[in-house]
Amino acid sequence: MISKKDIQQFKKIVGSTDKPILSVYCNVNPANPENYGKGWFIRLKNTLKEMDELDIRLKKGKTFYDELVTFIDQIQTEARTLALFAWINEKEKLSIEHFELQVDLPMVDLASGRIEAHYGKPYLLPILYAFDKYRRIGVLHICGSRWGFYEIFLNEIKEITETFAEITPEEWKEFNENAKIIESGVMKERTFNDKLKFKDRQKAKLQTLTHKLYRRLAEMMEKSVHELEIERLILMGDDWQVKLFENYLNRPLRELVIGHASNPLSIENPSSKDILDRVIPMLREAEDREELQIINEAKSPQGICGLQNVLDALQMGRLQILILPWDLQARVFKCNDGLVFATKEEALDYDSPYEEVSMKEEIFEIAMQYATRIEVVNGASKEILYNELEGIAGLLRW
Repeated sequence: MISKKDIQQFKKIVGSTDKPILSVYCNVNPANPENYGKGWFIRLKNTLKEMDELDIRLKKGKTFYDELVTFIDQIQTEARTLALFAWINEKEKLSIEHFELQVDLPMVDLASGRIEAHYGKPYLLPILYAFDKYRRIGVLHICGSRWGFYEIFLNEIKEITETFAEITPEEWKEFNENAKIIESGVMKERTFNDKLKFKDRQKAKLQTLTHKLYRRLAEMMEKSVHELEIERLILMGDDWQVKLFENYLNRPLRELVIGHASNPLSIENPSSKDILDRVIPMLREAEDREELQIINEAKSPQGICGLQNVLDALQMGRLQILILPWDLQARVFKCNDGLVFATKEEALDYDSPYEEVSMKEEIFEIAMQYATRIEVVNGASKEILYNELEGIAGLLRW
């Protein structure tokens, strides 16, 4: 799983490199028939072979292309997307950073075996957007004597075994027995006129023990959430126990909870795939809601739409959020001083030499200059963006 440290290191390394960088995005999904027998490698190899910029000799005599292909040939992956960045470092050797991702990326057209390969200014929007867009999710599986806490990021999952490591097997056993008694209904509230009986004393004892352990478990989970910088929580397990435990979470943690999921098929030893299959649809629903909310705000007086309107607002520093479609293909006209226009006529009026460029390769740096957040929408939100907002929109600061 890609850690926050990995992302920070990548940004630092690529951001500090003034050499031309090769940026590659390739569909490597083994479920695609076109990738059978590592077909993606053959297509990628042929794409790179056609790039004359890679016919550069390195210090030991091999070319950029030869060294890179040797590296790529060693990749054995079950991922969906390969993102790779390579350049010649100050020692005249090849430096390579790569990520094997279980998600599709925006702003890259990888359908039918296509490969995105750019040499020069690094094309970082797809990968950095994914790092920013996909949140770190915590999944708590509440199950008798074996509670599990999982981190999910970019559709990869990892169990955080340290979360409840302090709880002894004896404590888990006692807690599990208490939970079974509660579930059986023995712990139902007495009526006002009931007399204190033996089972009532037992009930009080069980309630005290359970209360203490629930509070302890909640504090342990809070620590993991803080350390991992978890942004959303999903609670998984029997409905009664999930809802009971949720009451023990402090308010900030309760506000992170986006839903409850049912138990996996194997309660005592759940598979990563089973947990992901139950959780990912909930995450997509939450993302869809957020995207629709942003699109609706773009239709309000605070919003703006249309390519030139948005570009003007962006380059004046007025845009707080820039809303782009997942499959952005717009072309724009970039002048020598960096200003970008929607049409050739507007660039001519500006009276400066210009060139036609792909908007997706330029927009990230422009947005960074003005601290504008990029939101990329797909599905129903993308259709609204195209049909009602001229294919691009934004939310204004002022």
